[in-house]
Amino acid sequence: MSIKLLKENVELAKKISQKLVSTFDEENINSVNMRKPLVLQLKVINDSIPKILDNVNFYKTMSENKKQQNIVNIRYSSKADQETLNAAIQKKDETKFIRALEKEDTIVKKNINTATGNKNQTLSYTKLANKLFRNLSINISQNLFFSDMKSNLKKIGSSMVLESYISLMLFTLVLVFSLSLMGAIVGLFFGLKIGYGLLIVLLITIITFLIFYFYPSSQAKNLEKSINQELPFLTIYLSAIATSGIEPSKIFSILLTSDDYPATKREIKKLMNYVNFYGTDLVTALKYVSKNTPSERLGLLFDGLATTITSGGEITDFLSKHSDTLLFDYRLEREKYTHIAETFMNIYISVVIAAPMILMVLLILMSITGFGSGSLTSFTLGVLSVVAIALLNIFFLVFLNLKQPKF
Repeated sequence: MSIKLLKENVELAKKISQKLVSTFDEENINSVNMRKPLVLQLKVINDSIPKILDNVNFYKTMSENKKQQNIVNIRYSSKADQETLNAAIQKKDETKFIRALEKEDTIVKKNINTATGNKNQTLSYTKLANKLFRNLSINISQNLFFSDMKSNLKKIGSSMVLESYISLMLFTLVLVFSLSLMGAIVGLFFGLKIGYGLLIVLLITIITFLIFYFYPSSQAKNLEKSINQELPFLTIYLSAIATSGIEPSKIFSILLTSDDYPATKREIKKLMNYVNFYGTDLVTALKYVSKNTPSERLGLLFDGLATTITSGGEITDFLSKHSDTLLFDYRLEREKYTHIAETFMNIYISVVIAAPMILMVLLILMSITGFGSGSLTSFTLGVLSVVAIALLNIFFLVFLNLKQPKF
């Protein structure tokens, strides 16, 4: 019986640890409040394991009954998770353990109640998609066409595995195709041609597929761009902290308290989760995160730190030289952006300022000579010119905003 209790407690400790790790993926008030009851539960479970081991004997002793009295079995039904928990703990910890479970249950229910309807609908939507397309998505996921998608989902920290994402994509495609086909059929009664209707249905379905297919890679690229822009200054900060002679793992713990590098902070959280909750040593954690980070530069930094620590090199010297290299690359990128901005400024002057003036002169000449009176009027051409100029201005603003560095 003691072996069974020990096994149940170990399994429960693993589940609690996984919940605790998940609270660090999102920095919201419910996640922060959840940590304390989970830590308390984990502590009680860990404290009970030596007591249970004391009862593991190949023969009965006179004091066995007395030892058993110190261990109580807890059976708690969670209303929020709809799961039943079994645990063997010390009798003295019974009250605080149950209170911790009740507090966790309250926070989970509060999180469910305060979540938006869209989130609940998304969860149900994903479950339904998995139910309908799970087997098909498993077969499709083996195709090399989706190999990059799996890697990108991992890089952006998505909680959805590749099979579930493909199921979601297939289910959405079926819905979009059905709804757009119904819309095309309705359009037939209003004079829409069959060929145009089928073309619209096909285009909408293809666009939906492309959005799903390229979303993970686009998110990974955006995250990579943000990390790369933060990295030179982050490395300088790391180098400054390392000069104090502090332990390497503590350097990253200090970085977690700063909100100056939000994109890179996500990757550092992954790193510290491996160290603090999975018990992985820092070198192994650095190598693992370097393989799954969206930024190649951050991966090189983590690989270099792992090599430096393993070889016994000076971390401060490595970070100092690496920060110089990153700053040099950063300056080159800024100069590149400046040249791009200058080029587009010249294009802007030619297209948006000079071209309308020439067009205006042509319109005046056309109105005087009466040329083109049988086609577009000067008023119509003027309106089209204003619309075109407005669209060009929007295009230039969006492009420059996308290319502009954050730092």
